[in-house]
Parts: sequence; structure tokens; C-alpha cells
Amino acid sequence: MLPDYFPQRRLFRLTIILLVLALICSAEDESITVTTAVDTTIATIGDRITLHIGLHYPAGTRFSLPTIDRQLGKFEVVDQRLREPVKKHQMYSQDWQIVLTIFDTGRVEIPALTLQARKATDTTAILTFQTIPQTINVYSVLAPGNTEIKDIKPPFPLSRRIPWGAVLFILLTAGICGGGYWYYKRWRQRNLPPLIDETYLEAPHTVALQKLDALKTLDRSTSEAIRQQCFKISEILREYLERRYFIRALELSTAEILAAFQIVDIIPAAAQAFGQEFMELDLIKFANQPPAVSRLSELIERAYFCIDLTKREQFLRRIV
Repeated sequence: MLPDYFPQRRLFRLTIILLVLALICSAEDESITVTTAVDTTIATIGDRITLHIGLHYPAGTRFSLPTIDRQLGKFEVVDQRLREPVKKHQMYSQDWQIVLTIFDTGRVEIPALTLQARKATDTTAILTFQTIPQTINVYSVLAPGNTEIKDIKPPFPLSRRIPWGAVLFILLTAGICGGGYWYYKRWRQRNLPPLIDETYLEAPHTVALQKLDALKTLDRSTSEAIRQQCFKISEILREYLERRYFIRALELSTAEILAAFQIVDIIPAAAQAFGQEFMELDLIKFANQPPAVSRLSELIERAYFCIDLTKREQFLRRIV
């Protein structure tokens, strides 16, 4: 029989191998880090608190930042900006600043945010990072022991009686104004000039394709020109979706547009193509790294493909 310590040796060796593999796997993502900090943890009602989210990454990394509107947890969002990247020791650093304010007291937590990144070496793999929640102690502006704000001079009493004559005059004036407005609306509807906006006589896909054709002729010699053309592609596709499916795509984020696709008549392949196009354009916008000229041409061709999948033939004709 073999000694009893043989299984223990095997278990020890297996444990060492697993630890080495875990360290190797974790070392792959150490080049990209996300830090979280606030400028203060003690504030009074109405103070502005700045949340700093630091992005540290090698060249070619593209981040996808979450969309923040007017509310972040219990905090109101006053302003937000993404600083330009700064290069240091073959790495880039960016500071995403979110200015917050709150009008409640107590211990209030800034919730965690989820960020995604793609490495330059492997653009198919998506790395997910989450910021650390921050706790802010918010105090009232009153001195300790006070329970209310007192006026310097006590208010004088106001009379609550309204004369009947004034009430009748207000009602009569409101009736005359309302009747005049109603009569004007009826008269306006009957006497509107037969104006036709010829812009909307063209089919939505025709207008979008013409704008994409014009985009090909623009200058691409600078990085800023390429970046502006990427923004123009997104605008053309959103205007097309507004006219084609009657959704306010120019006012919606990419996630909201994909949610709106669930209730409109669009084939799954087209919805997937639009979503992939908008996500790549969003990465260019937030990462502040314009693509190469060849990549811009691919984005334009994919925009053509999205429109071809969903276009509908012209249904209005101009009467000459």
C-alpha cells in the first residue's frame, strides 16, 4: 500500500497550479484600472460634491461609459465632463468628473457605476468594471439646537377677502379671452394656406442615402474631421429612424433606442445591425479616439446596410 501522505501531496500540487493560473488570468486585466474618489465626505444641504472616476489604460483601449441623466441615486446631477487623456509612462489617464448636489440630510450613498472597456489587443472581449460606492454625511445648515428658521421681522397679516366685483371681472375677462382664442383657432383652421413641405415628400431612406453619399466627399485629413464625420453618421441614422419608425431617436440614448425597437415593426437582424453601429459610434464619442480612415469607410458602409434592411418605397408623390 502507498503511504497516506501521497493524496495530500497531489492535493497540494493541484492547489499550487490553480493559484498560478488564477494569478496569470488576473494579471491580464491589471493594465486597465478604474479608481473612485470624492472631494469631500461631509457636506451641507445644497453643497456641490464632485465624484472623480479615474480611468488608467494602455493605448488603444476604448471605454463605454454609462449614461447619466439628471439623477444618480438620491443625488441630482449638476454637471459632468470627461477630461482629455494624459499620457504617462506608456499609459493614459482620464478623469471623469460628475458634479452632484443633494437636499436631504443623513448618510447618503453614491451608488456604484458599471463601466465597460475593450482592449486594443482583443476588441471582442469586453471587460466590466464597477466603481466603489461613496458615503456622504449631509448636515443641515441650521445651528445645533435650532429647529426652524425665524424671520428678522414678523410677517404682517394679509386680508383674505376678495371683493365679488373683482371675482366677476376676472371671470368675465377669462371668458372673453377664451372665446376669442377658440374663435381664432376655428378661423385659422378654415383659412390655412395650402403649404406643402417638400422635404417630407422624399422617402426617409432616400434622404438618408443622399446624406451618406455627401459624407463621402468630405475631408478626412485630420483626426477631428474623422471624428465629426462619425458624429454625422449617428445623426443621419437617428433622423432616419425618426421618420421611418416615428420614434424620437435624436433625443434617446442607444439603450433607449434598442428598447424602442421592441415595440416597432423592425426585423431582428436590422435591430441588431443598428445596435452594433450605434455602440461603436458611442465608443468613438466617449473614448475621444477617432478611428482610422478605413474604419470610417466601414462605418459608412454599415450605415448603408442598416438603411437597406429597413427602407420602404416612397409612398408620396408630388403633384405637378
